[in-house]
Amino acid sequence: MKILLCIQSFIVGLIQTKLSALRILLQSNFIGIIQQESQTKPLLILGNGPSLNDTLSNNPAATLQGFDLMAVNAAACSEQFSALQPKLYILNAVTYFQNDSELSPFYIQAKNDLFEALKEKTRWNMTLLVPFRAKKSIDFQMLITSNPNLNVGYFNQTPVEGLSFWSHSWYNLGWGMPRPHNVLIPGIMVGIRLGYKTIGIVGADHSWLADLSVNENNEALLRHVHYYATDGTQPMKVEDRIDRPRKLHEIIHKFYLSFKGYWQIKTYAKAKQVSIINASSTSMIDAFDRKTLGQMLSASDKN
Repeated sequence: MKILLCIQSFIVGLIQTKLSALRILLQSNFIGIIQQESQTKPLLILGNGPSLNDTLSNNPAATLQGFDLMAVNAAACSEQFSALQPKLYILNAVTYFQNDSELSPFYIQAKNDLFEALKEKTRWNMTLLVPFRAKKSIDFQMLITSNPNLNVGYFNQTPVEGLSFWSHSWYNLGWGMPRPHNVLIPGIMVGIRLGYKTIGIVGADHSWLADLSVNENNEALLRHVHYYATDGTQPMKVEDRIDRPRKLHEIIHKFYLSFKGYWQIKTYAKAKQVSIINASSTSMIDAFDRKTLGQMLSASDKN
């Protein structure tokens, strides 16, 4: 039985590898990928979960200054953005780079609010990390030309799975990454590519299951809770970017892929001798070691 399971695992991995190679050929860019640099500080990725408030309250500014900060998604719309002044800012959702004709009013408003906040608030040099599809977005290109403080670096968000020899080789080249169903996945992978040897994540609550429900009409609802809106929204129908309802199993499958992706990253990071630490006060992520920011800095100084 054990031999059969090993054979089955190898065949599945081989099929996934071939599919990943095809995706890379069709979707990935091979030039212009953000390059590795020599980093002097560890990286801290600021997730948008409500526990980020605990991190900001319980750690003095001097502690946060020991890290290069990376903000994600709609963080620029928060009051804390200007005070934190992150060095890096990653956008992953395709809705930020699509034409308005392809989006529902909800996503159009979210994109406009974010781009306006980035344009008006960013008064320090900051690098926007975005997928290559952003090169074709008129709205995004207008944003980066409107504020000279905004630099840009591009990455491939092509899903790569399969046998680790090949998937890790393609990760090293920047041709793809584990399925980027949550912004922390490209955040960590781009952080590794940038040369960071210690990467911390905070505000990574991932408490979606507790905020998921189904109403009497069999519609899946999700309450969105962030550090800048800790009361959360009223439960909202889970829809795609054109208002098409999602089924409960589709939603949970997305959650599954995110948590699985962290374990794939853990394996890759170990091979690269990169330490990934979850310093969130509350988090459902079970892949990464847990430490405080102070412990992270102490360990980084010793290295």
